[in-house]
Amino acid sequence: MNYESRIKEDNKMKNTKKVLSILAATLVIFLAGSALGENIKLNPIKPGTKAASQLTDEQQSILAVRTAKASVVNIVGKGKPASQQSSGASSGPVIIVPILPQETVSGTGVVIESSGLIATNNHVISDENLDYTVILADGTKYPAKVLGTDKYDDIAFLKIENVNLPAAKLGDSDSLETGQTVFAIGNSLGIYQNTVTKGVVSGLGRVLQEESGTTPRLHNLIQTDAAINLGNSGGPLINLAGEVVGINTLIDTGGSNLGFSIPINVVKDSLSQLKTFGKITRPFLGIQFLTIDSEVQAAKNLPTDSGALVASVADQGPAFKAGIKQGDIIVAVNGVALGKMLEIDSVLQKYQAGNQIMLKILRGQEKLELPVILGSYK
Repeated sequence: MNYESRIKEDNKMKNTKKVLSILAATLVIFLAGSALGENIKLNPIKPGTKAASQLTDEQQSILAVRTAKASVVNIVGKGKPASQQSSGASSGPVIIVPILPQETVSGTGVVIESSGLIATNNHVISDENLDYTVILADGTKYPAKVLGTDKYDDIAFLKIENVNLPAAKLGDSDSLETGQTVFAIGNSLGIYQNTVTKGVVSGLGRVLQEESGTTPRLHNLIQTDAAINLGNSGGPLINLAGEVVGINTLIDTGGSNLGFSIPINVVKDSLSQLKTFGKITRPFLGIQFLTIDSEVQAAKNLPTDSGALVASVADQGPAFKAGIKQGDIIVAVNGVALGKMLEIDSVLQKYQAGNQIMLKILRGQEKLELPVILGSYK
């Protein structure tokens, strides 16, 4: 064999070895990838863990939603509704009460205990003329019993006779931050089950009054731009850890993507009362008031730009018995100063009926401190 032939033969051998090396490396990677895939199946990543934090934003989103969706249910009420409320556009906040054909009302709920306990909105199940059915994510239907309602925070609890349901993990709404990623899950229009929308926490501590004025003002609401559609009432607002941080309740049709949710910590408090006392009670002071800001101060020539101006006092109510009068200005509750972002109703929600509180009051030139024993809403 001449020199040139020998060179060609050597190059051919080198190329063959290179190809074999590449094939061997590919096989190793393939086998390792297969083993990794099996490991992921055997040891699924949980939202909120260190492993989950190493995923991309998209992967974390998918994981959080996948974790929470199994606990989201559809709530259907059938019968003849007591009233057919309109949910058309208006300039103010509108409670979502979806009215569907064939006298069927539909909303959303979330399983919070595997024994069949479900949280939703009071306005979803408030019609006593309807029979309510819960439809699970897999389509299974169960008749539902209303265990307790809290119309003042728009919360209700249902029970179905089914054990070992996938229950949602409840988060801590007090730890929420503006700008935090959240997802709203619900049965949009009563048709599109488990619809997911993504947004952020747009604001905290919002206070809203439903447009008709037939329901109490809602306090300390979470505002989000995650789209909330008709039929989403009672569905969960979840964080990237797949935890429920709120129950979706309101939209404001005066703008775009103005949705509001009840903080899950309020729901936890209502549930605790239901389990302890067999009912949900809310503290009652017995006044109507106007929150004071700089504009109200100027218009009414008041001595302060914060607090609650007493507009009226319920006869024989707790405030009446304590000596509070129309025109009084309540500036603090148990030493906590009131302000535009901290109204008296929000402060009172931390107390229970029967608790005694101390109110700091301005009455003309006088500064008073009056003890009040809170009552309960009937």
